[in-house]
Amino acid sequence: MRYGYFDTAAREYVIDRVDVPVSWTNYIGVRDLCGVFNHTAGGYLFYKSPEYHRISRFRPNGVPMDRPGHYVYIRDDESGEYWSLSWQPVGKGLDTAKYTCRHGLSYSTYQCDYAGIFGEQTLFIPLEDPVELWKVSLKNHSGRRRRLSVFGYMEFSFHHIDMDNRNFQMSLYACGSSYADGIIEMDPFYEQGGCQFFTAGDMADTYDCLRDRFIGPYRSETNPLAVEQGSCSGSSELGGNHCGALQRRITLEPGEIYEPVFMLGEGSRSEGAALREKYRQSGAVDRALRALRDFWSAKLEKLQVSTPNEGMNTMLNTWNLYQSEINVMFSRFASFIEVGGRTGLGYRDTAQDAMSIPHSNPEKCRSRIIELLKGLSSQGYGLHLFQPEWFEARREPAFKSPTVVPAPDTAQIVHGIKDVCADDALWLVPAITEYIKETGDFDFIREEYSYADGGTGTVYEHITKILDFSTEQVGPHGICKGLRADWNDCLNLGGGESGMVSFLHYWALGHFLELAQRYGYKEDEKRYAARAEAVKDACERVLWNGSWYTRGFTASGRAIGVPENGEGKVFMESNTWAVVSGLAAAERGEKAMDAVDAYLYTPYGLMLCAPAYTKADDEIGFVTRVYKGVKENAAIFSHPNPWAWCAEAVLGRGERAMKFYDALCPYYQNDKIEIRQSEPYSYCQFIMGPDHSAFGRARHPFMTGSAGWSYFAATRYILGIRPGYDALGIDPCIPRSWKGFSLRRVWREGVYEICVENPGAVSKGVREILLNGKALPGPVPVQPAGSANQVRVIMG
Repeated sequence: MRYGYFDTAAREYVIDRVDVPVSWTNYIGVRDLCGVFNHTAGGYLFYKSPEYHRISRFRPNGVPMDRPGHYVYIRDDESGEYWSLSWQPVGKGLDTAKYTCRHGLSYSTYQCDYAGIFGEQTLFIPLEDPVELWKVSLKNHSGRRRRLSVFGYMEFSFHHIDMDNRNFQMSLYACGSSYADGIIEMDPFYEQGGCQFFTAGDMADTYDCLRDRFIGPYRSETNPLAVEQGSCSGSSELGGNHCGALQRRITLEPGEIYEPVFMLGEGSRSEGAALREKYRQSGAVDRALRALRDFWSAKLEKLQVSTPNEGMNTMLNTWNLYQSEINVMFSRFASFIEVGGRTGLGYRDTAQDAMSIPHSNPEKCRSRIIELLKGLSSQGYGLHLFQPEWFEARREPAFKSPTVVPAPDTAQIVHGIKDVCADDALWLVPAITEYIKETGDFDFIREEYSYADGGTGTVYEHITKILDFSTEQVGPHGICKGLRADWNDCLNLGGGESGMVSFLHYWALGHFLELAQRYGYKEDEKRYAARAEAVKDACERVLWNGSWYTRGFTASGRAIGVPENGEGKVFMESNTWAVVSGLAAAERGEKAMDAVDAYLYTPYGLMLCAPAYTKADDEIGFVTRVYKGVKENAAIFSHPNPWAWCAEAVLGRGERAMKFYDALCPYYQNDKIEIRQSEPYSYCQFIMGPDHSAFGRARHPFMTGSAGWSYFAATRYILGIRPGYDALGIDPCIPRSWKGFSLRRVWREGVYEICVENPGAVSKGVREILLNGKALPGPVPVQPAGSANQVRVIMG
């Protein structure tokens, strides 16, 4: 069943059947002011922090679903009938009203054609200012004069998510609202400089600042009293629940268009007045929306592909990069799933996000890396979850507001070994090297940054501490300890040993050795090369079980992920990383990945492990207490799926790499929404496995590491475009049926138009590379900034 389609030319996903099974969300804002909204304009806005500075209220996991939102109501002042421009909250029958939602890149447009009025509302945030603009357009095509009222409505938050959800004896008396000069101001008196404003380009005829006066008793956003009666009441008060509600009465002649704009922003009434003046000017809103589109076009144009796989084209050229960028910008804690109750940076997730897209957002990737460097202990492990603000110079507030980000002391910040996730800091090594390769910022490794527990070191020294920590933290088999957990948070192993971490350690060592060689650090290169050989020897000797690679050992020495196990026999992580790390020889790698295909493949992607656990075993970990087919227990966990694409590409098996790619690709589930339910333009955290009654149902969109890894795996391993320190490597692994593909890549301000030909119908292997008509002996050297280059690659 289909609910929408990809409009590739407009770079939008169009939902033309709006009664989708679950909310289909999108993000607006690219800097400090941000919002998350669904296909019916439900959602919330926040400034810098979704936990401590929420602007509009949101009631997650409730009924009716995903309210309140940022709504525009239209009332026919002759008949008294009213509706909303987004399908909800009024919810007119879809047999009489035509509703559409168009999710674009950092904007969403809601369209409604009803009762002879075509209406449109676009939500977006300009690049320059902390204000959300509601660009509205109404056209009268009824053939007669119409008298209408237009209401803009939103509900203010108390800023702190806890204040919105508990201790109402305090929070209900903590904010005041007022109206003057056409601007509603919400003022939390407990917070200095914490005001928000709601206004419109045209002066309102009536207003309400109090939610309960606008909505009315025993009502909801579906049937607000003010809209039903045709007038707001002019309410305001110190204390209570506050809203922004503005009404404008208009008359539309046949064919006439009315284009108001509502504005919701961070700042006082005076700041709101200045922004209102700016955006009420003719063409100002359109220029701001055009600048936002140009902002995203500039990012997307850094890499555009044309392959025989339409799903890959659509995802890589727009939606996969967009989702990856959203993760780098917002981390993991602003969505309809993570609604702000815990915030900060997850160490491993942030490192992998930063690793995946330095070409399109080098500044933000760099700043994320620096935040992670400061979140590294001097022993070499990362703080699993931390607030970057902890390590910044802070000015103490005049008084302790409940919405100020708390600043714990060092003893509280730096957890001990027992709380360390063994993989966390290792991901930072490739994030740093990929950033340098992409940007040519070669001095970065010499910059100094603090450690979380005190002291400073260069970026290079931070890297060596990470590698040294994993070298020291090994168990009795010579395999890295799993500590609290590795990448799989639910596979705890009671503090045993993790095969995945040893493979990841080997991969990180490989990145470091290439770095040390490039910088001429020969002694370090020699010393760490010996360590890499020791890791390889231990892994091959201990983890190869004759059929595939063992996942690890519990604290008592039991092997996990081996043929003898009745449950949890095969795991994706250890087998993919044995290959991706470069540790496994071809024969063992092929056998391991054959096991992944045989045991873990489903039409919706690869399961994390199989068979599912059904008996609780706390020595293995919490995964044994998760329902079978859900999340880490034999579901299709999306994040590690791209590791299998990488592994098959390393092995040269293009058909299988593409088989795995297509299975997970949300584009190819666009017509299966009765099964998938979730957004077909976003990778989701997981998909229910075959052991579950809802097999194929996807959950938790946008905020997942599967976005960055899908992009990284598809572009660097399947299409094979890999920036190096001094040259651009090109080594594709594609299905034999592909006759070739082309792409445009911007690298270090030079443009590379790359055409790959496959005359021999091979999956892997490059016979010849020509740069501007001249044959090269190897990869493509860095070309001058501003240059345009033609690269021809002949496989064979």
